[in-house]
Amino acid sequence: MNPTKTATIFKKEVQEFDSAWEEFFKDKPKPRSDAEDRRQLEEFHHWYNTVRKQSDTGKTPVEMGSRIRVFHWDDAEEEPFVPLKDSLIQESEKTKKLKKLSESLVEQYAGVLGPIESSIAEYYLDHLQLKDADAARALRNFIADPFREFDFAAAPLEYEIQTGAAIGAQNREISLHELGLAVAFIIQSIENRDYIPGGKGYLNWVCAFLGYLDDESIQALETQLRVMGSLSNFPTKFIEPVVKTYRPDQSHKGAKH
Repeated sequence: MNPTKTATIFKKEVQEFDSAWEEFFKDKPKPRSDAEDRRQLEEFHHWYNTVRKQSDTGKTPVEMGSRIRVFHWDDAEEEPFVPLKDSLIQESEKTKKLKKLSESLVEQYAGVLGPIESSIAEYYLDHLQLKDADAARALRNFIADPFREFDFAAAPLEYEIQTGAAIGAQNREISLHELGLAVAFIIQSIENRDYIPGGKGYLNWVCAFLGYLDDESIQALETQLRVMGSLSNFPTKFIEPVVKTYRPDQSHKGAKH
């Protein structure tokens, strides 16, 4: 499976939403009141979900059954964030039969996978001592008790992952079983990079691919990976495909998940 598949879909979803926002509001007058502001936003979400065709599929989010954006108006009296335990839906016979997220299912769950991986990437950028094994451990700790009130001081990454999962569950209706499959998918993605010297193959990749690193930082990672691969006598055929995946706007047809 292509290692850039999930991040590509999530990044494309963000790009489509940003492009639609710019397109819709380009000639719109500035709202003169909260009521007018809300009306414009409601119109935008309706247009985005049901009228505007996505550039890569030629279908609306409703027609695709994914990338749908739910409109929220952040009134002072209401809390827009919904805890994970209140976000998940009941299991169905269909979802219970799923054993893993196959290639054909990845796009459907990109709205769930993206926020979780973003939460890991953002935490890593503030805690560069973190390694892939730490991220995998936190994911396992989280999914073993997903509704636990994680203490940020004692389990900060689990706390961030739970928050990302809750956001993902608001992006797409998902059951606890499906969430477990999504977490297993990310853990597998981490483990598939355990041959990369330094123990940070996944963390560096996800930060670069999600656009959190500038070009200079990506170049430094590419050089570092090549040097570590050379010192460790890793064949170029294993290193170069990973190096290429640090560039989210390029084609990576040769890389495997």
